[in-house]
This record gives sequence, C-alpha cells and structure tokens, in this order.
Amino acid sequence: MIPFLLLTGLVANSELNSPPIIEKPAPERKVASLLGGGNFTNEAAHSTNDLTYMRKLNISWARLNLYPQYYYSKQTPKTDSIEKVMSDMYSHKITPMILFEYYGSYEKKGIPIGDYSKWYSIGQAYAETYRPGGTWAAERGIKDWGVTVFSAFNEPDVERTIPFEKYYQALKGLADGVHSVDPKLKVIPGGFSSQNAFSDWSLKGYGPAIAELLNNGTLDGLDLHTYYDDKYAPILGTYKNSAQNNFDQIKKRLGLTRDIHFYSTEFNVKQSKPPHNAQTEEYLAKQFLTAIWDNLGVVKNDGHTPATQFAMPWSLLQTGKEDKLYGMRTEHEGSASQISRTKVLQLVTEVTADASFDYLDPKKKGEYILTSPGKKIWVWQNVKGWSNRTGHSYQIDNIPDGAKELAVYRWNGLNEVIPLDASKRTVTLNHLNQDETYMFVAR
Repeated sequence: MIPFLLLTGLVANSELNSPPIIEKPAPERKVASLLGGGNFTNEAAHSTNDLTYMRKLNISWARLNLYPQYYYSKQTPKTDSIEKVMSDMYSHKITPMILFEYYGSYEKKGIPIGDYSKWYSIGQAYAETYRPGGTWAAERGIKDWGVTVFSAFNEPDVERTIPFEKYYQALKGLADGVHSVDPKLKVIPGGFSSQNAFSDWSLKGYGPAIAELLNNGTLDGLDLHTYYDDKYAPILGTYKNSAQNNFDQIKKRLGLTRDIHFYSTEFNVKQSKPPHNAQTEEYLAKQFLTAIWDNLGVVKNDGHTPATQFAMPWSLLQTGKEDKLYGMRTEHEGSASQISRTKVLQLVTEVTADASFDYLDPKKKGEYILTSPGKKIWVWQNVKGWSNRTGHSYQIDNIPDGAKELAVYRWNGLNEVIPLDASKRTVTLNHLNQDETYMFVAR
C-alpha cells in the first residue's frame, strides 16, 4: 500500500528532536564499504570472476582463508602462496582480511597447532609482507593498500578440539607478531557460532580463554557469525538473536571493560529445507534487509557509537545449488532471476553510496540516520522486538533544507518518491507494513 503523506511544520514529540552527535567513522568507513564476502581460499586461482562479481555489487571486503600448508612450511612462515590473489584483489579494489585456518582434528594428521613462537613468526611475516606499505606493496609501487585485519581460527567452538591454553597462546603469538611490525594493525579471533546456535555467551569456553587479550587490546574485537533461522534463531518477534544482542551478552559474560569492535565474516537468513514450507524469496528478502542493518549497525557500550568494522554475507559467491541454505549467487551472470537476497544487498550499497552514520539506536528505536552529499537516509527496523515504536506510521524529522523529494525503499526496491514542500521539515508516513525494515531517503 502506498504510504499516506502527512506534512507538518512542528515536531510532535520532544523525543524526536535532534539525535545526539556521535563520533563519525573515518572518511573511508562509508557504510557500503563495510560490506564484503568470501571465501577466497589459499591461492584462489580462479578469483578474477568472483572479484568482478563483487565489484558489480559495490562491496569492498573479502575474506582470504589459508590452510596450514599455505601459511607455514618447513618450520617457517610461507607468504608467497597468495601473491596472485592479492594482485587480483588490488586491481579490483577489494580489500582482503586474512583468516588462518586450523582445526584441532589436524593434530591427529600430524599437523600440530604450534606454540606462541610459531604464531608470532606467522604474524610478523604476514604483517611485514602484506600490510599497507609492506614489502609486497613496496615492490609493486602500491601505496595505502594492504591487509589490516588478521584472524585465527574459524569457529573453534564447533569442534571444540583446540585446548584453551593452546588457543590463547596461538592468538597472543599471532597478535604480538603482527603488532611488532605495526601496532595499528588489527588481530581478531576467527568467527564464533555458539552464541548464535546455542545462546552460549561463553563461546563454548573460548571466550573466557581470550578475555584478557580482548580487555588489554591485544585482540581488537569479536567476529560473530549470525544465521537467522525461523526455528532456532528467528528474527520475527524477538531481538534475542540479533548480532547486537549476541555482542552485548558475550561482553557481559566475559566481563569486558574495554570497548571492543564488532566484525562478522558470516551472516545470512536460512532457507528452510523441504518437507517444511520453504520460505518465499520475498520472505527471505524482507528478513535479509533487517539482517544487513543489524550487522552494519552494531554499536559500542554507549549505545550509539559505531562498532562494526565489516560485515560479510555468507555465501555470496556460491549458487543456490552449491549451497541450498545460503547460496546467493545467480547461476548465470546477467540472468534476470537474480536471487532476492543479492538484490537486497545491492540495493543497500546503492542507497548508501558515500553515506556514513550520523546516529545509531538499534537497541531502542531500531533506527539509523546516515548522511552523504545531497541526501539524508533514515533506516527503521519496523519489526516487533527490534524497535520500541513498531507500527504502521513513521515520523521523519529534521529533513535538510533544500531536499526536494523523499524516496521510500523496501526489500523490493524503490516503492515511491514523494515531493517535498520546502517549508516543511517533518513528514509522517502512514500505512506502512510491519515486520520489515524500511529505508527513507531525502534528496
């Protein structure tokens, strides 16, 4: 239904007055630049098509995951296996973060996790080689580009086979090695899943094992994987399963006092398997728009300062046949039948191009406000449990002088463009749908 437009010259509720000013992200932290995808594995010999596809979606990050034989060989770090994929990423303007893979089950295969000194050497070697201004970039005349985020190991809480003390020593060694080259580089633990799958805020014990490293700044933050699932981790009707709530509960459980950053290398909305009723593309798209903003808009302890450093949907690079639950890639490039979640991702990058956060309130109003040259954007999570003002109406205040129209976006794209009266700076939209996220753009 087309929203009914009510223009007024007054703000009806003092609560809706100008939001508090927050510290803006650095200029390069535009919202669209926080989005990414992966994986690019080991040498990633066939990376060019994937990177071209990512550029079409206007996303900026990629996870490059390396298995033991590709990063450590003959008792020494091995750094040359990713030279080609690094060049490919640079030419496509995609920034990699590196994930060093290891599973406790490798021990039985004769591949030990190693001690502090091993991981110190790995961190030092990779930072020296691939950081901005590192040897790899210098040899190619590349400036201000390289790897700034390093992590290990992916979902250790799934197998739970890496001993806690060895896990601690490996991450401390990696971080100390990286920071010996450049203290500004970031090291994080690989993504966790148990907070999402089991509401286990201790991360199956791996959280307390590294709490000290998070508190003292050795590790920059947490990478949390969030898969929204109607049965086990629903979006509708509850905020419990949000990335924000997971982040807050883990920090509370671990007793963290430092204001850490949030990362996500995996999130998506799950497609149900038959014989259950598989969700429609519309249903998945509606929830995915909420999921994107949930991960982009995670805040720090004060409730409004941005915490998210990047957010990567999984599996952006696999088709529905390759990954029946999360595959997002259209099987035939250029096909009109693009998967709806991919359309939603592209819509967000288009709407937020050159925009950065001015105001975030995910835990109360379920609102975000962004600005960029020539436009102002309001995002509203009109989902029960996600906002204290859900309903069929939404009031927009402080519309910039000179704005000539208000565009209304839903999961399926642009729904309406409403002309604005230059003398009116407040708009109320009625007859809006509940249980979905909206984006409103004044331009």
